[in-house]
Amino acid sequence: MIDFNVSKSRYVRAVQCIKMYWMDRVKPEEFDDSVMDEAVLETGNEVGELAQKLFDNVSVVEYSDDKLQMINRTSEYIRLGKRYIAEASFAYKGRFLSVDILEVCDDGVIINEVKSSTSVKDVYLDDAAYQSYVLSLSGFNVKRVNVITLNSSYVRKGELDLTQLFSVTDVTCQAFLRHQSVEQLLEFLSQDLDLTVEPDVSVADYCFSPYPCGYFGYCTRHLPEENIFMLKNVNKKNKLDMYNRGLYSFSDVINERVVFSRLRPVVKDQLLKEKIIDKKEIGRFVSKFRYPLYYLDFETIQYAIPPYDGMKPYQQTPFQYSLHIEYEDGRLEHKEYLASDGFDCREQLATRLVNDIPKGACSVAYNMAFEKGVIRDLADYFPYLRDELTDIYDNMLDLMIPFKNHWYYDKEMQGSYSIKAVLPALFPDDYTLDYENLEGVKRGDQAMAAFRKMPSMSEEEKQQVRNQLLEYCKLDTYAMVMIMRKLKGAIYE
Repeated sequence: MIDFNVSKSRYVRAVQCIKMYWMDRVKPEEFDDSVMDEAVLETGNEVGELAQKLFDNVSVVEYSDDKLQMINRTSEYIRLGKRYIAEASFAYKGRFLSVDILEVCDDGVIINEVKSSTSVKDVYLDDAAYQSYVLSLSGFNVKRVNVITLNSSYVRKGELDLTQLFSVTDVTCQAFLRHQSVEQLLEFLSQDLDLTVEPDVSVADYCFSPYPCGYFGYCTRHLPEENIFMLKNVNKKNKLDMYNRGLYSFSDVINERVVFSRLRPVVKDQLLKEKIIDKKEIGRFVSKFRYPLYYLDFETIQYAIPPYDGMKPYQQTPFQYSLHIEYEDGRLEHKEYLASDGFDCREQLATRLVNDIPKGACSVAYNMAFEKGVIRDLADYFPYLRDELTDIYDNMLDLMIPFKNHWYYDKEMQGSYSIKAVLPALFPDDYTLDYENLEGVKRGDQAMAAFRKMPSMSEEEKQQVRNQLLEYCKLDTYAMVMIMRKLKGAIYE
């Protein structure tokens, strides 16, 4: 089997960082696949398949590890006069590419590159440049290069209108202007890059952008366990500035007095590992809460392709909520909602929510901007529920505030004020408050992925996943109850 040393993805990675390309070729086992998002890959495939319906009678070249087989199938389709070919595959001097959708015209070809994002990013132009350059070298007249993205303004009404759902952007000029850069980089990769010598490349912005590098752990293995890249609430630019100054460890930063003095208190606390309890501010904060308290947490899903009326691409769509009600005497009551898969649950969820939370009640969320955004969208789409939903919106308080403002801080939070960091720091020995002890679903992204897959599950599998989702969301609101009790107790410590 022929080894093609450059492909679309490898070329784009080489543009981002030469060492990333070298690692792919020489030490791929060092790749940390946690940077890969399975849901993003699945969404890309889903959007790509739907985009094919923009064209008539598309012939598909099935994926194969044998790239020659894909190339030969493409040649056969062209010989048979097929106009539209998905995954049309070509190679020139070890450089391989598959075009998402190739249009074959009498006087040339048109490249259609499909992306699941809602805008044309600069990195897509590198991709387009590579494809158009290699196809040109292969003897094709590339008439035009299009990038097809999702239209973020599209709102579904009835059947999907693909011509409105997708935006087609002509990037021919931008792609061709990069051909010289493509030629230079390909020449370097084939002639000048020594695969026997690991490139000496420093940590820099390209480790994180446009895509997070799966070799970052390998390239920073020389750093101490507690290093500056672990700091929360510090942007990448400032971390890189510290790194370039030779400040690698927490102690390095503490000892560099000028740098340390400029850091925000929230960062200094991480470095010094001090415990902070500002009883006065916490007292003012908890005095705003009126019993009974309604602790609310939503789980949402984002569909690239809106499945129901009134939805946009990637709109946050709630499918579940948990509600713990705490009375002044300490009694707890729990209510919950979880949609059945395969139908538009928004109206049912909204109706249940306004029935579960009475007007004027004090609702509580952790990072309430998220919950408020969900409620606002529901109110916009269901005007007859707007008054009740707006009341919940207006009477909501944010339990994250004391931790975000560092009125309460413990070194075990490691600079983060997310509930997943705060909870184990406050209750290190409480088994019932440990997300890791849950079965199956332990994080929000896992909840989204599980719900997305439910339609294809057996009834037994669905019930198992439903139970996991209910337990996960229930822990989110129960955790808020316990955090509030901890805050109130801290005032009197």
